[in-house]
Amino acid sequence: MTRADEFHDYTDWATDQSPLYERLSRATADDDALLDLAATAPPSQPAPNLLLGAVHHLLLSGVDHRLAEFYPTVTENPTDPTETDPVPAFESFCLDHREAIRERLETRLVQTNDVGRSAVLYPACSRVAAADGGPLALVELGASAGLNLLWARYRYEFDDHVVGDPDSPVRIETTIRDGTPPLPDEPPTVAERWGVDLNPLDVTDESDARWLRALVLPNQHRRHERLAAALELAADRPPELVAGDAADVLPERLGNAPTDATLVVFSTIALYQFPDEAVAAVRAALVGASHERPVHWLSGDPSTPPSDPTYRHGRFEDGTAETTGIAEFEAYGNWLSWLV
Repeated sequence: MTRADEFHDYTDWATDQSPLYERLSRATADDDALLDLAATAPPSQPAPNLLLGAVHHLLLSGVDHRLAEFYPTVTENPTDPTETDPVPAFESFCLDHREAIRERLETRLVQTNDVGRSAVLYPACSRVAAADGGPLALVELGASAGLNLLWARYRYEFDDHVVGDPDSPVRIETTIRDGTPPLPDEPPTVAERWGVDLNPLDVTDESDARWLRALVLPNQHRRHERLAAALELAADRPPELVAGDAADVLPERLGNAPTDATLVVFSTIALYQFPDEAVAAVRAALVGASHERPVHWLSGDPSTPPSDPTYRHGRFEDGTAETTGIAEFEAYGNWLSWLV
């Protein structure tokens, strides 16, 4: 797939999400200069998300430019992109700040740490706890800033059913489309939690927190409010994050987990960025660890688009695995279908 194809595909997705991003991505797909700039992104990264995130990050940093007039995150009364064309301002911004954008494309990754995705973790981890008992030892792959490691500290509203921490400032509202997910009033006990990422983000670092904001579409107010609450909650007790390749880190760290805890390795929407050999290496690490104790692997299926994810539960024991598809869910947790 060419970079232009990536932007055309993103345009189709953004049509129902953001009139601004729909127009900017469509323009980029047909502009050689903008495509050349986007080509700075590593091949493993989704270029549209990274380019638009880099531009948004600069605007959130206070860069003064007329493009800011179209962003609800940086101006109180944004210009409607369906009435005034934002493309000339976008092209001008990218030209004026080309080197700053390139620097971000070279050093940043698409690490959208949306806590709405914890809507699938609550029932999935409850399923594991009900089956194997005991407290959970949680490990997140592609953890970004680790906000979804804190899923047990959030309040959930599944239709009219409230579970989790009722006093949490982080509130996740999810419609159940199908099935009956396990939703105990209180979350399972968590004995240990840590995450691994090639480039973990620090919730207490201003630029890292701004990058997380920059990856959220400017018009999605509810997501921005939820992210701000999650960042504030996490900053009080930041999750432990390890920098490195998951397959290299897992063997030793899994062996050091509390002996009375149930091991749960999970990701939400991350595996689509893992090369096939990296997914295979993670699986091999879990197979190896399962000779000592059972290991549960909760993950989105890397073969499905990140905008339409499915969720699966693999249980590894004595080197063998049994995998079950357990859910489908909207990428930001707006709805959930439980399949088992």
